[in-house]
Amino acid sequence: MKLMLRNIGCLLLFAVAWVSCNDDDDVKVGKQIVNPVRVKEIVGHNAHWGDYTLKLAYENDKISTIERFDKNGRQKGELVITKEQGVMTYSLDDYVYKIDADAIADLDQELTLKYGAGNYSLEDSIPLVAKTIYEVALTLDEESMVTRQKISYFTPKKDFGVGEDFNNDFPLERVETYIYEYDEKGNVLNVRLFVDKYKPENAKDYVSRELYKYEYEYHGGKIVTNRIYTVNDQSEESWVLMEDRNYTYSGNNLVSVKGDGYSLDRNYSDARTLSLNLNGEITSYVLNEYNFLIKSDNGKGEVMNVTYEPGNGNFYHMYRLDREQEGFPVIK
Repeated sequence: MKLMLRNIGCLLLFAVAWVSCNDDDDVKVGKQIVNPVRVKEIVGHNAHWGDYTLKLAYENDKISTIERFDKNGRQKGELVITKEQGVMTYSLDDYVYKIDADAIADLDQELTLKYGAGNYSLEDSIPLVAKTIYEVALTLDEESMVTRQKISYFTPKKDFGVGEDFNNDFPLERVETYIYEYDEKGNVLNVRLFVDKYKPENAKDYVSRELYKYEYEYHGGKIVTNRIYTVNDQSEESWVLMEDRNYTYSGNNLVSVKGDGYSLDRNYSDARTLSLNLNGEITSYVLNEYNFLIKSDNGKGEVMNVTYEPGNGNFYHMYRLDREQEGFPVIK
């Protein structure tokens, strides 16, 4: 579940984390990328949602709604967007039962007496409430570049309990806060990462805080090294080098990223079909003519098919920005 949520987002979540290494078809306006197409629909399967369809709509090239439907066409979730004091927040909500299993059984009996067995839909009669499963809060600069990104992960429950033990909340699991610095071309140059972990029973105070720093080194317009630092005493004055990740290319194509305990290999079947081997976990991908993700399959039942439409969008706001530099196929 933790891996699934972190990838959502990467779509959304939810089958993989994504990235593109060849965005030659993108057009830049200032530092901003204007894409020729944008994601319209995602159809897939994962362990939490089962079979799902995500339908996206846009207003002024910005996501205005995302609605999630199950295999029977019932809406099971949505994206809620709020803006306050310059911070844009995207909250991906699941619809969950508002009442417990005993109350649902009582409702079923009431409906049977009122309408007769088989003459009503119990599923459509159960009251629902929205619970956030994944949330991204963004701060933008004057050029609409993301300077701060706060990603919150909530743990969905399989059993809400009954009676006095009924609790349908999704506990906050962790919060990852990214602070981005860019070069003059708009590439992510440095990232500071704060990771706060929480107790499921009490999300008011974090259990621990970890600090990291990522420094990307470029040569000829390509990343050659990603240096990752951490701190031992929670002070940014004491950064300690943890790992160097080195990038290898074949022509313009990234083929591997190697570090201490980290291994990413990109294996191409043809120009638009490849597999990624990340520390022994293999996922297959198919790309469109713009090198955007259209299909993925992790070989363990989690699959995704993506449909695009003409137009620019901002789906990249939904996932960690520097993932686009680390070798993973992307949805845009």
